[in-house]
Amino acid sequence: MQNHYNEFFFKVDEVYKNIFTDFIFELGIDALEEKDGGFYIRSDEDLSDIIDAIFLLKSKLEQQKNTTINLESKFEQKENKNWIEEYKKSVAAIQIDNFYIHSSWQESKKGLINIQIDPALAFGSGHHESTHSCIQLLQQYAKKDMKVLDVGCGSGILSIILAKLGCKVEACDTDEIAVESSLNNAKLNQVGFQRIWQGSLSDTKEKYDLIVANLVADIILSLAKNLQESLKINAYLILSGILDKHEERIKQAFVNLKPITSLKNNEWLSLVYQKER
Repeated sequence: MQNHYNEFFFKVDEVYKNIFTDFIFELGIDALEEKDGGFYIRSDEDLSDIIDAIFLLKSKLEQQKNTTINLESKFEQKENKNWIEEYKKSVAAIQIDNFYIHSSWQESKKGLINIQIDPALAFGSGHHESTHSCIQLLQQYAKKDMKVLDVGCGSGILSIILAKLGCKVEACDTDEIAVESSLNNAKLNQVGFQRIWQGSLSDTKEKYDLIVANLVADIILSLAKNLQESLKINAYLILSGILDKHEERIKQAFVNLKPITSLKNNEWLSLVYQKER
């Protein structure tokens, strides 16, 4: 981990907020923090291309709408250790059905299944709408002794929940930090995985009773063929991290599977499919 990370804050007129945040997610940014009336983007990577793209979007919108858009912004380079400490102060525990997700410095809750997730650069704390919906769906469709795969495991939160539900869990992520974070969080929760690897779905020839992919629409579409081929007959596929504007594209890509149900949380959509043949 680098000693410093980059932080970009921007504040835009209320009417344009959704346009800008959707655009940023399309650029590959996994998470935004909404605070101080605007949004924070943080990364170890150079943000100059992202910042340039935001201002280019502003310029194009102004031309299209023949108006002036107010965009306040600030860029800073900060110490990573300060980011983590600030995150510790601000993060809240969250209850999702029978699960109580908290950090190591927070108390567990009796009568619930406690999941301990500590802050890291890997995505997934249970607070994002797509992760929240995934957890609800896993409680419905994941059964004891199922062979399951978490594609894009991030912090490992979904893999850990699957392990707590008694599933035989495999997980993968293209990000080395995510794999390390998943393993560390699994130890905190005293669960283990059958297998975890740095890479993608193409690195396994196994078939599964359930696959969960909490990603973004474009990545899900790129994996559509492999996801379907990796399902056993009658297996379930849970797709999440999908902005509702991409719903039809996703449905077209998975037309050979039986649609079971869907959950919508604000603009974020989660879909459940079953492979019948």
